[in-house]
Amino acid sequence: MLVAFAPHIACVIGAAAAVAADAFERRGLAITLAVLGLIGGAALAFASSARAPELTGDVVLSGTGFSATVGIICTIAALVLLGSWRPLTEAEHGGGLAALAAVSVAAAASAAVAADVLVLLIALEAMALCAYALVWSARTAAATEAAVKYFVQGAIATGLFVLGLAILFGLYGGSTSYVWIRGVMGAESGPPVTTAFVLIGVALAYKIGAFPFHSWALDAFESAPPHFAALLAGVPKLAVVVAMIILFSRSVFAGLDAAYTLWVFAILAVLSMAFGATGGLLQRSYTRMLAYSGVAQIGYALVGVALGAVSMTSVALLMTAYALAAAGAFLAAGSFAAARPGWDGTIAGLAGLGRERPWLGAAVAVAMFSLIGMPLTAGFWGKFLVFGVAVSGGYWWLALVGVIASVISFGYYGAVLKNLYFESAPPRDHAAAEARPDRVSEVAVVVTALLVLAIGCAPLLFGLQQILRVLTFA
Repeated sequence: MLVAFAPHIACVIGAAAAVAADAFERRGLAITLAVLGLIGGAALAFASSARAPELTGDVVLSGTGFSATVGIICTIAALVLLGSWRPLTEAEHGGGLAALAAVSVAAAASAAVAADVLVLLIALEAMALCAYALVWSARTAAATEAAVKYFVQGAIATGLFVLGLAILFGLYGGSTSYVWIRGVMGAESGPPVTTAFVLIGVALAYKIGAFPFHSWALDAFESAPPHFAALLAGVPKLAVVVAMIILFSRSVFAGLDAAYTLWVFAILAVLSMAFGATGGLLQRSYTRMLAYSGVAQIGYALVGVALGAVSMTSVALLMTAYALAAAGAFLAAGSFAAARPGWDGTIAGLAGLGRERPWLGAAVAVAMFSLIGMPLTAGFWGKFLVFGVAVSGGYWWLALVGVIASVISFGYYGAVLKNLYFESAPPRDHAAAEARPDRVSEVAVVVTALLVLAIGCAPLLFGLQQILRVLTFA
């Protein structure tokens, strides 16, 4: 049992060591310790992936697919923190913020593999509390307002979750374990169970920013420091989406009418895809466009959630691809600001940057292509598999909406590429002459792009089954 907790313990130890180092104003050391904790967590998770998947009612699940999810979460977070080296070393209490990020990652990893409803709630709240502080850490009026909105809506989501948990515990008291509740519940699916399903489902929809529970995400990701937006945009969503499939399709609510659960999540998926894709077209801010993009990407993932356990591996791959691409895209915002101090945050303000910083521009192009779902990127395989499951199950209309939303997304992702490469750069001014490109951040963006390409090309070299075997939740 302790093996299943080892990655989480490594992350927490790294965070605690980072807090101690930051107390002595050793920010560089603090960040290093937090990153080492995350790397250790990833290594321990992947090392334990040889174990058979288990769903036995323990507090934390373990096995191939579950360990792989924890490893992926820790790896992406470590990469983001490394790419945040300059802003964190220059920020007051930057080491403490790195520690807070590491704690949020440990909480996300716990949520992804929770096998107990109460443990899931605690993990979600720990993750959310860290996220509120990370958004606020920009210390601007917009960030403060976004953090408050995030907190208030998060509190509402928590209240709904607690109500749902109270119903389950009142009906099937004795344990909050997934397996216990499922065993006692049996095939029962009366109004109380349906009410608990709706309450917990809405709470988790808030957490991932699905439409119409998305409004906190737009302001939070636009006003948060780019390096923390890079972490919060993908890692928590990957964790919660995996948790949703385990909770709704493989354990507690697996006995509910499949048609009912499918339609609930299918409607959320269609609305999220439509809203995110069309809303992104209207945006001029680069980071706000990415926030709308995130709503659409959650819509694609909810297609898989609607289809249930049969799509779990596909959804895990899709969300991994999104988390990597989002990390690179948001980290790039910080790199853009460092390379062009006068950048106003708009997409138009990126004119010519792809030619000035060719490696950075190419990496952002890869992230955009993956978010669209272009071949040879990880995003293509994620969408291909999720939509393929939908078509094979007879729900071709869900796949059709997803394809249309992806086509629409060419408009705003293409606008980024057009400005990076095909628009003329503004005349150099005094601010441009004093630019200090953040090369560490740029390297991190390039590494995320290489990982996206590696996952996208690997099935062509080794076969798709090799990739899916890593993420198997059988």
